[in-house]
Amino acid sequence: MQTRSAQSRDTLRYFLLIWLPLTLLAVVVTVGLLYNQRQSLQDSAAIEQQAQVMSARMLLSDRLESIQADILYLARQLALLESDAQSAATFDAFQRFHPQYYQIRLLDEHGYEQVRVELVGSQPQVLPPAKLQDKSHRYYVQLGLQQPVGSVYLSPFDLNVEHGEIERPFQPTIRVATPVAGADGRTRGLLVINYRGQYLLDALAAMDKPNGAALWLVNANGYWLKADSPEQTWGFMLPERSNANLSQQHVSLWSQMIREDNDGSATTNNAVYRFASVDFDPRNDIPLSQSLGRLYLVSQLTYDQLYGSNQPARRTLWQAAGLVILLFALLSLMLARSIAQRRASESSLASSESKFRAMIEAAPDAILMTDTEGTITLMNEQAMVMFDYSQQELIGQKVEVLIPTEVADRHVHHRQGYVQDAKARPMGMGLSLSAQRKDGSRLPVEISLSPIQTPNGPLVFCAIRDATERRATERKIRQLNDGLARQNTELQAVNGELEAFSYSVSHDLRAPLRAIDGFSKILQTSLEGKLDDQEADYFSRIRKAAQNMSTLIDDLLMLARVTRADVKLASVNLSRVATGAIERLRESQPEREIEVHIEPGIKVLADPALLGVAMENLLGNAFKFTGSTEHPRIEVGRVGSEDGDVVFVRDNGVGFDMSYADKLFIPFQRLHSARDFPGTGIGLASISRVMNKLGGRVWAESSVGQGATFYLQFKPLESEQ
Repeated sequence: MQTRSAQSRDTLRYFLLIWLPLTLLAVVVTVGLLYNQRQSLQDSAAIEQQAQVMSARMLLSDRLESIQADILYLARQLALLESDAQSAATFDAFQRFHPQYYQIRLLDEHGYEQVRVELVGSQPQVLPPAKLQDKSHRYYVQLGLQQPVGSVYLSPFDLNVEHGEIERPFQPTIRVATPVAGADGRTRGLLVINYRGQYLLDALAAMDKPNGAALWLVNANGYWLKADSPEQTWGFMLPERSNANLSQQHVSLWSQMIREDNDGSATTNNAVYRFASVDFDPRNDIPLSQSLGRLYLVSQLTYDQLYGSNQPARRTLWQAAGLVILLFALLSLMLARSIAQRRASESSLASSESKFRAMIEAAPDAILMTDTEGTITLMNEQAMVMFDYSQQELIGQKVEVLIPTEVADRHVHHRQGYVQDAKARPMGMGLSLSAQRKDGSRLPVEISLSPIQTPNGPLVFCAIRDATERRATERKIRQLNDGLARQNTELQAVNGELEAFSYSVSHDLRAPLRAIDGFSKILQTSLEGKLDDQEADYFSRIRKAAQNMSTLIDDLLMLARVTRADVKLASVNLSRVATGAIERLRESQPEREIEVHIEPGIKVLADPALLGVAMENLLGNAFKFTGSTEHPRIEVGRVGSEDGDVVFVRDNGVGFDMSYADKLFIPFQRLHSARDFPGTGIGLASISRVMNKLGGRVWAESSVGQGATFYLQFKPLESEQ
């Protein structure tokens, strides 16, 4: 009893001596990691905010420089033209490829409109002379006419006003003006472009960071043009938002921003800011309220956003520290007991040796024990079976008797080196080893070596495993890998050719098509009244063919992109995707009255981008083929299926003959006249390829005059990885 009590006291003492220092070390390391993590968050957030502001500043400067370059280009073109009709044709051709300008106007030197082209829907429209207006009283016309030829005036970034009222929905606008010179070099008029500012605001919104850093755009008076919430913007034009001003709500931040010697950063009690400014009237020769002036870009990151996402990591780190401390306690207890029980273990050495011999015999591998001279002192039954020797034949022999003759001498040198620096060597170790049986035959083996200390001196424990089957498997794997590598190289070459082809189509074919369309329009306009009906029809056919060719190129490129697209499967709300597609179709065809029913909450396993392509094409076809239906209706829903999730898109349009259904998803195959239903025949082929890439399929059911139903089968959501 006294011996057991003393052993318990020693165990407790050793436990405390080992565990307490380890616990203190774990706490210190955890605190240090948390501190470094906090500093790392601050540093990385500062870098991201600075990059966000600088990128936004570059974007802002590039967009406005591009606008100025565009208006100067048009002004030079106008100087070469002789009539308002030619000017209108030039504006029309230019605006088709620049939808960011929703109005282009040419005014005479008195401020009266001579030519005005504006976007109606997505198409330019030249206003008749009866609708042209006197703009001489507008401040931007007066200031624009005061500028020298070759200079550009930028108006304030504000909301468009029509007939004395702010246009709704809001239309953020920057008016850009430059004088137009006549043949004598004197000012003969003013060119004014209305830039759709929402393009710029959307581009800045895309720079909002995933960590929550908000990007603001603020004018020189401190009013938000882009803010966290739309209700904070345009306070200088909307009386109900007049208090939404940075200089009033963030006084300290604003005072630092307007200082000339600011370093572009500021910190308040609850947020970190990075900011920069761009001055678009560096001469300061135009009143602040009548010029674009200075714009400020501000990145705001609150402390809640900065550190809030790190709370789970902090909690996890402390939990891990607690687990490590508990593990230290267990290890310390085990080590303390081991020390206390050392004498008891020494007394049971003989019993342990017998158990060890039993384990050796039960091992599935061949086991040999050698001394430091390489003499075999012990072997098990598996070793006798593997090498066809008896114990009497091997015990006392050098281990080189089991080594092929040509490498036996080298093995002696390796064995001596191992004994000098003995350490455990796991099975395999990437070595290709062979052994020799009694009859001289060879076999591939894997050997594990471990040094063992015994009262009679060190020994080497050898575990030997027959590796014949494994090496044969490795050879097959290498052959398969070589074949896969060759196939991968070929696929990369094919993908490279496809990329080059897509680039050629996109850049080398579109440019001449735009030129054909634009110059044909200019020629048609300039020769108006001089052409007979057949000549005018030729011009129309040229332009229509160019436009059809451009559409065909776009569809082919879309088909190629779908074919090469990477697939990232996730749970996607198909109802939301379909609703967005319907809204875009209604915006493009506002005159259509069509009943649409979309079942809510349809979720499928798909790639979001590819699913968007499929729904845009399916619903676009439904819109198109119900064009002549008296009461058009489109329905999106789902049906039960044992093979996966099935979604249907049904319409009551013209339908098609099911005997031609096998051609439905083949590129360029059309079941209706292009005169009645324009298109390229690519849409359904794209849908078929999308569904193939998503691991599903598409099919259709229809009858002539009774509408059509398309079915999309997706993998079950349960298969998402």
